[in-house]
Amino acid sequence: MFNWAHIHIAINHLPVVGLIVLIALLGLGLWRKSREIERASLELFVALALLAIPVYLTGSPASKQLQALGVSREAIHPHSDAADYALAGIEILGALSLGALIRFRRQPMIPSRIAAGLLALAVVVLAIMARTANLGGRIRHPEIQSSGTAPVSAAES
Repeated sequence: MFNWAHIHIAINHLPVVGLIVLIALLGLGLWRKSREIERASLELFVALALLAIPVYLTGSPASKQLQALGVSREAIHPHSDAADYALAGIEILGALSLGALIRFRRQPMIPSRIAAGLLALAVVVLAIMARTANLGGRIRHPEIQSSGTAPVSAAES
Protein backbone atom coordinates (compact mmCIF):
# COMPACT_ATOMS: atom_id res chain seq x y z
CA MET A 1 0.00 0.00 0.00
CA PHE A 2 1.24 3.50 -0.85
CA ASN A 3 1.83 5.35 2.39
CA TRP A 4 1.44 9.13 2.24
CA ALA A 5 2.23 9.48 5.92
CA HIS A 6 5.61 7.82 5.38
CA ILE A 7 6.36 10.04 2.39
CA HIS A 8 5.36 13.15 4.35
CA ILE A 9 7.52 12.20 7.33
CA ALA A 10 10.45 11.32 5.08
CA ILE A 11 10.53 14.68 3.29
CA ASN A 12 9.21 17.15 5.85
CA HIS A 13 12.59 17.62 7.53
CA LEU A 14 14.24 18.90 4.35
CA PRO A 15 12.78 22.43 4.31
CA VAL A 16 13.42 22.97 8.04
CA VAL A 17 16.99 21.69 8.05
CA GLY A 18 17.64 23.28 4.67
CA LEU A 19 16.48 26.66 5.94
CA ILE A 20 18.84 26.43 8.93
CA VAL A 21 21.76 25.72 6.61
CA LEU A 22 20.78 28.50 4.19
CA ILE A 23 20.39 31.06 6.97
CA ALA A 24 23.95 30.25 8.05
CA LEU A 25 25.14 30.40 4.43
CA LEU A 26 23.52 33.77 3.76
CA GLY A 27 24.88 35.09 7.04
CA LEU A 28 28.34 33.96 5.96
CA GLY A 29 27.87 35.65 2.58
CA LEU A 30 26.90 38.92 4.24
CA TRP A 31 29.78 38.72 6.70
CA ARG A 32 32.33 37.99 3.97
CA LYS A 33 30.65 40.35 1.50
CA SER A 34 30.65 37.48 -0.99
CA ARG A 35 28.43 38.01 -4.00
CA GLU A 36 28.70 34.32 -4.92
CA ILE A 37 27.62 33.05 -1.51
CA GLU A 38 24.76 35.56 -1.27
CA ARG A 39 23.47 34.68 -4.74
CA ALA A 40 23.82 30.95 -4.10
CA SER A 41 21.86 31.35 -0.85
CA LEU A 42 19.03 33.17 -2.62
CA GLU A 43 18.97 30.60 -5.42
CA LEU A 44 18.71 27.86 -2.81
CA PHE A 45 15.89 29.74 -1.01
CA VAL A 46 14.00 29.52 -4.31
CA ALA A 47 14.74 25.79 -4.59
CA LEU A 48 13.68 25.26 -0.96
CA ALA A 49 10.40 27.05 -1.63
CA LEU A 50 9.75 24.62 -4.48
CA LEU A 51 10.71 21.64 -2.31
CA ALA A 52 8.25 22.74 0.38
CA ILE A 53 5.32 22.32 -2.00
CA PRO A 54 5.37 18.49 -2.07
CA VAL A 55 5.87 18.46 1.70
CA TYR A 56 2.71 20.52 2.06
CA LEU A 57 0.76 18.54 -0.54
CA THR A 58 1.51 15.19 1.13
CA GLY A 59 0.15 16.50 4.45
CA SER A 60 -3.54 16.13 3.64
CA PRO A 61 -3.32 12.51 2.41
CA ALA A 62 -1.11 11.71 5.41
CA SER A 63 -3.75 13.22 7.68
CA LYS A 64 -6.44 11.05 6.13
CA GLN A 65 -4.30 7.95 6.65
CA LEU A 66 -3.70 8.82 10.30
CA GLN A 67 -7.39 9.44 10.87
CA ALA A 68 -8.14 6.00 9.36
CA LEU A 69 -5.74 4.58 11.98
CA GLY A 70 -7.67 6.27 14.78
CA VAL A 71 -5.77 9.53 15.24
CA SER A 72 -8.28 12.29 15.94
CA ARG A 73 -8.70 15.29 13.68
CA GLU A 74 -8.21 17.45 16.78
CA ALA A 75 -4.69 16.04 17.18
CA ILE A 76 -3.81 16.88 13.57
CA HIS A 77 -5.58 20.23 13.20
CA PRO A 78 -3.00 22.50 14.94
CA HIS A 79 -0.21 21.11 12.73
CA SER A 80 -2.35 21.49 9.61
CA ASP A 81 -3.18 25.11 10.43
CA ALA A 82 0.46 25.95 11.18
CA ALA A 83 1.50 24.31 7.89
CA ASP A 84 -0.58 26.86 5.97
CA TYR A 85 1.48 29.68 7.50
CA ALA A 86 4.76 27.82 7.06
CA LEU A 87 4.07 27.25 3.37
CA ALA A 88 3.05 30.87 2.87
CA GLY A 89 6.22 32.03 4.62
CA ILE A 90 8.63 29.85 2.66
CA GLU A 91 6.91 30.70 -0.63
CA ILE A 92 7.12 34.44 0.11
CA LEU A 93 10.80 34.02 0.98
CA GLY A 94 11.38 32.10 -2.26
CA ALA A 95 9.48 34.64 -4.36
CA LEU A 96 11.30 37.62 -2.82
CA SER A 97 14.63 35.84 -3.28
CA LEU A 98 13.83 35.19 -6.92
CA GLY A 99 12.77 38.80 -7.33
CA ALA A 100 16.06 40.01 -5.83
CA LEU A 101 18.06 37.68 -8.09
CA ILE A 102 16.27 38.98 -11.16
CA ARG A 103 16.27 42.65 -10.12
CA PHE A 104 19.97 42.72 -9.23
CA ARG A 105 21.26 40.20 -11.78
CA ARG A 106 23.48 42.75 -13.55
CA GLN A 107 24.78 44.47 -10.44
CA PRO A 108 28.01 43.42 -8.79
CA MET A 109 26.30 42.89 -5.42
CA ILE A 110 22.81 42.48 -4.10
CA PRO A 111 22.36 45.49 -1.82
CA SER A 112 23.22 44.45 1.72
CA ARG A 113 19.93 45.83 3.08
CA ILE A 114 18.03 43.53 0.69
CA ALA A 115 20.12 40.48 1.63
CA ALA A 116 19.84 41.35 5.34
CA GLY A 117 16.07 41.75 4.98
CA LEU A 118 15.83 38.34 3.35
CA LEU A 119 17.97 36.90 6.13
CA ALA A 120 15.63 38.39 8.75
CA LEU A 121 12.60 37.03 6.89
CA ALA A 122 14.26 33.61 6.71
CA VAL A 123 14.72 33.60 10.49
CA VAL A 124 11.03 34.43 10.97
CA VAL A 125 10.03 31.71 8.51
CA LEU A 126 12.30 29.25 10.33
CA ALA A 127 10.49 30.02 13.60
CA ILE A 128 7.14 29.38 11.92
CA MET A 129 8.41 26.17 10.34
CA ALA A 130 9.95 24.96 13.61
CA ARG A 131 6.62 25.48 15.38
CA THR A 132 4.85 23.61 12.58
CA ALA A 133 7.33 20.73 12.83
CA ASN A 134 6.91 20.58 16.60
CA LEU A 135 3.14 20.45 16.28
CA GLY A 136 3.51 17.68 13.70
CA GLY A 137 5.72 15.70 16.05
CA ARG A 138 3.15 15.98 18.82
CA ILE A 139 0.61 14.09 16.72
CA ARG A 140 2.27 10.72 17.37
CA HIS A 141 5.09 11.45 19.81
CA PRO A 142 3.88 11.70 23.42
CA GLU A 143 7.45 12.40 24.56
CA ILE A 144 7.24 15.93 23.14
CA GLN A 145 3.83 16.80 24.53
CA SER A 146 3.56 20.04 26.47
CA SER A 147 4.23 18.34 29.83
CA GLY A 148 7.76 17.56 28.66
CA THR A 149 7.71 14.05 30.09
CA ALA A 150 6.93 10.76 28.46
CA PRO A 151 4.58 8.35 30.17
CA VAL A 152 6.41 5.66 32.12
CA SER A 153 5.60 2.14 31.01
CA ALA A 154 4.99 -0.67 33.47
CA ALA A 155 8.34 -2.22 32.48
CA GLU A 156 10.24 0.94 33.50
CA SER A 157 8.65 1.35 36.94
